[in-house]
Amino acid sequence: MSCRANSRSFWTVYGLPLVISGALLSSPLTAYGQRTRRDGGEGVVTRSSKDFLKAFREVVAKSVRSTVRIRCDDELAAFGVIVGADGWVLTKASELKGKIVCELHDGKELVAKITGVSEAYDLAMLKLDAKALSPVEWRDSKEDAVGSWVATPGMNEAPVAVGVISVAARGISGSELARRGASGGFLGVRVEAAKVGVKIVQVISGRAAARAGFEEDDVILAIDDKKIANPEALFKMLGKTKPGERIRVRLKRGEEEIELSARLGGRPLERGEFQNQLGGKLSDHRTGFPMVLQHDTVLRPVDCGGPLVDLDGKVIGINIARSGRTETLAIPAETIKTLLDDLKSGKLAPK
Repeated sequence: MSCRANSRSFWTVYGLPLVISGALLSSPLTAYGQRTRRDGGEGVVTRSSKDFLKAFREVVAKSVRSTVRIRCDDELAAFGVIVGADGWVLTKASELKGKIVCELHDGKELVAKITGVSEAYDLAMLKLDAKALSPVEWRDSKEDAVGSWVATPGMNEAPVAVGVISVAARGISGSELARRGASGGFLGVRVEAAKVGVKIVQVISGRAAARAGFEEDDVILAIDDKKIANPEALFKMLGKTKPGERIRVRLKRGEEEIELSARLGGRPLERGEFQNQLGGKLSDHRTGFPMVLQHDTVLRPVDCGGPLVDLDGKVIGINIARSGRTETLAIPAETIKTLLDDLKSGKLAPK
C-alpha cells in the first residue's frame, strides 16, 4: 500500500510538527519524537543515527537497485542513477575526472563513457556495457509538499541520509546568485542591466577587475567570446570558473571596444557563507542551476549525483549539490525527464 494512502500522525521533532507516514510509526522512527539530550546519551535518536536511517529501508528498497557508486581514478566521485535498462546512468558532471567506473548494487564494476552533458544543470549521461538494469521510477516533485520527508539511497539497505523538502522547485535568478555567492571565481564588480551587455556601477578595490584596469561605466559585452546579455548571464558564467583562472573580457568604454584579461580571485566569505562552511565541505559547483528543489538533507559532495526519493520510493529529483550547512539542491524530476533524450542522443556530447 502506498505510504500516501496510510493514516498519518503528527509528531513533534525539535519543537516542529512533522507529518510521518503511518507505515513507519511502528519503527524506530517514532523515537525521533523524543527530546534530544545535549550530551548525546544512549537512546537518543537523531537523523544521522543508524536506528533512524533503518526506519527508511522500505522507502529506499527499490531505488537502491537503481543507484550506482561512481569512482574516478579510484577515488569516490559521486552517486549515479540508472535511467535506462540498457546501461544508461545519470550523474553530476563536474565530478567526473579521469577514468570513470560505476559500481552496481550487486558489486559489479563497469567502465563508463560520457555520452552527453548538460552544463546548465551539471548533469552527465554515462553509458555502460550492461543489460537488464533497474531504472528508477519518476514522480514530479510538485506532487510532494514542502515539509515532506525525502531520502537519499546509497549502496546499502538503509539510506545515506534523510531530510525534508525545504523549498518547492523554483528557478534561481541572477540576483539570488549574487546574494548566495557563486562558487566560482570572483571578478569584483557590481553591475546593472544595460541595453546591450551589463554596466559596471562599482569596481571593488583590490579585486581582479581593479587589478585588470576595469572602470566604472564600462559595459561588459562578452567573456571568453561568449556574449553576456544580462547580470544573470554574468553570474552564471563566473559560477563556472575557478579562483586563479584567467578570463578575457570584452568591454565597451565610451564609443570604443577593448579587451582586458583578468585573473579571478576567490570570493570573500560573508557571514552567512562562513556559517555554511562550518557544516562541512560544500560542493565545488553548487550554484547557477536554472531550476532546483531544495531540501535540508546533510550530504557530502561525493554523495551527490544520485536519486532523491519520497516516502513512496519514487524519485522526485537528482541531488546535484551540497550548497549550504542545511541546504542540498536537487534537479526536479520533471526537469530531468525533458533532458534525457538529448543526453542519450549524442546532441550534447562533451567537446
